[in-house]
Amino acid sequence: MSANLRQWCVAALAAVVLAATVAPWLGSGAAAAQSSASFEKRVVYERTGGVANVTVQADAPATVHLGSQNDAFVLRVRVGKGTTRLRLNTYKAGEAGRYSLSEMVWAAKGNVRSRTLLSDPIDAPLDPAQYDMNVSVDGVEQDLATLWVQEPTTDGISARIAPRATKVEELASDEDVTEATMSPWNDSVARDDWLLLHVEATGVKGYLGVAGEMDASRLDPDDGIMGLRFVQTNPPMNGEGNEFTGDEVERLFTHAGTDGFHVAVDTGEHDVDPGDRYRVSFVVPKKSPLVTAEQRVSTEIRVVERRVDLRRNGPGQTIVVDGATTISGTTTLTPGTTINLTARDPGITPLFEPRTVTVGGDRTFSASFDFSGLDPGREFEFRLRDQNRVVPAVVAGATTTEPATTETTAPTTETTTVPPTTATPDPTTTVPPTTATPEPTTTDPPPTTTTAEGLTQAALNPTDRVHTQQAVSDETTEGGDGPVPGFGPVATVLALVAGALLAVRRL
Repeated sequence: MSANLRQWCVAALAAVVLAATVAPWLGSGAAAAQSSASFEKRVVYERTGGVANVTVQADAPATVHLGSQNDAFVLRVRVGKGTTRLRLNTYKAGEAGRYSLSEMVWAAKGNVRSRTLLSDPIDAPLDPAQYDMNVSVDGVEQDLATLWVQEPTTDGISARIAPRATKVEELASDEDVTEATMSPWNDSVARDDWLLLHVEATGVKGYLGVAGEMDASRLDPDDGIMGLRFVQTNPPMNGEGNEFTGDEVERLFTHAGTDGFHVAVDTGEHDVDPGDRYRVSFVVPKKSPLVTAEQRVSTEIRVVERRVDLRRNGPGQTIVVDGATTISGTTTLTPGTTINLTARDPGITPLFEPRTVTVGGDRTFSASFDFSGLDPGREFEFRLRDQNRVVPAVVAGATTTEPATTETTAPTTETTTVPPTTATPDPTTTVPPTTATPEPTTTDPPPTTTTAEGLTQAALNPTDRVHTQQAVSDETTEGGDGPVPGFGPVATVLALVAGALLAVRRL
């Protein structure tokens, strides 16, 4: 074998040995470099009492530390490979004496292998502060992040209303609530319709819950955490107004991804009456562990009667129809409510025409009917079944001349039947009693005689021809203090003489 050939063989053998030696080392180093983990966000913001979202991505099982010993709170969570979205309840975190570790932190996505509270238990929600977080794989730190817990806020409360038939238990998102409800008209809701309130507040879901159906008893203001209160602002005179609290409402629910919560109130319950006005207040009191000062928001709502009115076009309350007719009306009911309207008459040829109409956004409604087959003047009714009301109606075109003639001719008949010369009033007429007095021209006046002294003599009775002296007015005398004309001294003497002569003559 030549020397060159031997050298090449030695070199090839050395290369093979070197490759066999180096390959395991390179492979081991490459595998170690691929193990990594990181936080989706370097800073996670949440409010005291809220639920924080901490997302970790790892290509191997990893360990997440939430908080640190310097923060007096540290919770170690072991997660699986892949993406894990942790939910940390800042209201319950650290309160080992009241809540389990699974209530403090859990996985909304991925999985949690174990939980360990490394700090001493605390007896209140996490204070506002910046808490350290890290993630490691096989004891090697991979990434850092910060949990920034801030003071909670209470921003507002708004009211919406929904028809009575709405299935509020099926409202599962803010979009559902928006589609099924509307803003109250003039801040009012018809009694028996739904009142839905949205409280816009942060830091409440740790106490109330993240999403879904919640326990309304948590809104009892007497618990000292947070509460909802309904107070009547127009109580009866000399009486107490109605009040009830949030723990009595029909439903409390929250939605993931949005702040605050919703409550659904049945205005047909809780001793609510038409005409009542209420102030609805959400309060986080000063003694609450969530705040350092009271937070309060409120809104006003009034409850009105469930009224449905049909538009009239005839005398009084009657609706006049003629052939194809549109019946319309207004209502206080919430838009979207259905109204059952029926034209009916149990006559010889029964009339029964039901319609179901929907209240429009402007609180009006209408329904079309065809009454061309009905005789003019036929009377029937429109029945509002749900409101237990009946409105009279009539078909146009009926002859009404007979009643009109009776009304116009009756006064003429009464006037012409009164005899002009009759002194006694006719009892069937409405002639005033004064017309019964005989006219002066129809009766002869009693005879009168005037004496030489200016005395006027007249019979007391038209049939009595004996004259009796009567006084006449003295136009030159005013007042009542002077002598009465015709009764002076001379008249008195003449009267005595006349009486004596009359007596002698009779003798």
